[in-house]
Amino acid sequence: MRLIMKNLIEVYKESPETSNMTDKQMKIFRSAIKLFAQKGYKDTSTKEIASGAGVSEGSLFKRFNNKEDLLLAILKPISRVILPEVLVELSTTDQQYDHSNLQDFINVLVRNRLEFFMENIDVIKIFANEFIYDEKIRQDMVAEMPREYITNINNSFDKLKSDQQLIEWDNVEIFRFIFSNIFGYIAQHYFLFKSPKWNEKKEIDHLVDFLVKGLTPTIN
Repeated sequence: MRLIMKNLIEVYKESPETSNMTDKQMKIFRSAIKLFAQKGYKDTSTKEIASGAGVSEGSLFKRFNNKEDLLLAILKPISRVILPEVLVELSTTDQQYDHSNLQDFINVLVRNRLEFFMENIDVIKIFANEFIYDEKIRQDMVAEMPREYITNINNSFDKLKSDQQLIEWDNVEIFRFIFSNIFGYIAQHYFLFKSPKWNEKKEIDHLVDFLVKGLTPTIN
């Protein structure tokens, strides 16, 4: 079951911070994303970014004042525009399916989000790195969490609880349990160890099974 969604690069073209960029500026932007994800923001120079884009370093400064300005152009649309829209779209997609049980719900939720994260791994990696170390980015992300997304997720959880399919934990705790495991899977294979080979289908199946077993209420 595939979630249809734009690549983040396409969404950037419509965002206030990055709209109306020329082809040359978009090459700079793509080069920065690639290098920030590979080497980290602090270890990447503007000269390397320009070289990766095949342009002069002066071309970079025509659009972006400095390297930090370029980083913010990547992060701001995520925290203020892109992430909220993505979350709403994903939660709406979850609502479109008739989840007759917890297994169906977790299966769709996990696979949709993993697909999106893996297709946009470089941007997600930059955002995750800065999210860990930058308090303002964390605050922006929480502040911009759309109410529609929270409402949809809560409704899904409450429906499963009423059908005795989901453990009677606080919804925030359930949300944290699910997403900490999803991000743990992504971090292991893409951020920390960069595993060259693994049985992706098998591990995702195990992730779904683990979440379902952990969230299934105990029958006394």
